[in-house]
Amino acid sequence: MGIKNLMKIINDKAPDSVKSKQLKSLNGYTLACDASLSIYQNLVSTISARHAGVHELKDDEGNLTGHLIGLFNRTLMLLENGIRPVWVFDGKPPDLKSLELDKRKQSKEFAEEQKKEALEEGNAELAKKMAGRSVRITKKMIEDAKTMLIYMGCPIVEAPCEAEAQCSELVKAGKAFATCTEDMDALTFGSKNLIRNVNSKGEPIIQINLKEMLDAFEMTMEEFIDLCILCGCDYTQSIKGIGPSTAFKMMKNHGSIEKILETIKTDSKLRKKHHIPDPFLYEEARELFKNHDVRKAEEIKFKWQPVNEKALFEFLVHEKKFLDKRVEEGIKKIKRHKDKPNQTRLDGFFKKPTAPKPEAKKVSPKEKVQKKGIS
Repeated sequence: MGIKNLMKIINDKAPDSVKSKQLKSLNGYTLACDASLSIYQNLVSTISARHAGVHELKDDEGNLTGHLIGLFNRTLMLLENGIRPVWVFDGKPPDLKSLELDKRKQSKEFAEEQKKEALEEGNAELAKKMAGRSVRITKKMIEDAKTMLIYMGCPIVEAPCEAEAQCSELVKAGKAFATCTEDMDALTFGSKNLIRNVNSKGEPIIQINLKEMLDAFEMTMEEFIDLCILCGCDYTQSIKGIGPSTAFKMMKNHGSIEKILETIKTDSKLRKKHHIPDPFLYEEARELFKNHDVRKAEEIKFKWQPVNEKALFEFLVHEKKFLDKRVEEGIKKIKRHKDKPNQTRLDGFFKKPTAPKPEAKKVSPKEKVQKKGIS
């Protein structure tokens, strides 16, 4: 879910840190992509309403395949735009996230019941909506996604904990240009750049620069982390009555959660207005954002391999029931990059971003005259 309402604060207080641009502008860059979130988005987007109920894409064994179609198309789109995707998968969630995960589980169970009722009433649209809210990602889905991406020649990274934190680690170390995810907490984990709105519709992407945002906020990274915790994160409960605007104002006035809590506790009006949860695990959440469990970037090496045509075709067409023509076209697109002269790997296709040419030094009329030997 990420940080609640953070985008609203950024748009209000640091609009210049947000750039709308075309995907092709990232030609030559490596993106650390949040695989788990992409899988969830694609599962939801491939659910459709039918007269008889809800339709979900499945293979012969009943396994959902919508996430594979979405990942396949998104990876092709990135490759076609000269972008090197590294897909990062979630590991074990931190213990602090257990309360949030319990809430999500209850929400999914409720949505599942609502879906059944909607189907009984013949309300396909409501059933579709509830089906999207009740989507669960299984180990089988994750393993299928990894298998497909490896056959496509893309490197994958298995994070020990949160994928967004691992992506941010790669970006901070310069191994990737940006984290590609919709979750705003990639910024809280310290990703220098965040890329959002990457989809197959060709719409502009959104790029958020962390440094420009912090400069506009006039905040340190530590203060920004506290702001995000106040806005609401997955690792602790929120203080009642503190929305994004109030959180920002309080941080500007006090500079830390400790000072904000002290102010609330010593002011009777604020105590009535802002209920502090018990426990309020802000210190633990802060530590998670600052020192998350990640694989160190220097231990990770990327290698883009040629597409394994036979294995990919067998897996997607024969096992997962993709249209053979679509898979063949996808393979051709990948090979089109690989088969260029003197290129033996996919990464040989990508252009390195060229540095801007230095501006020519302006020469005054007097200097021009002197150069000609005229005094």
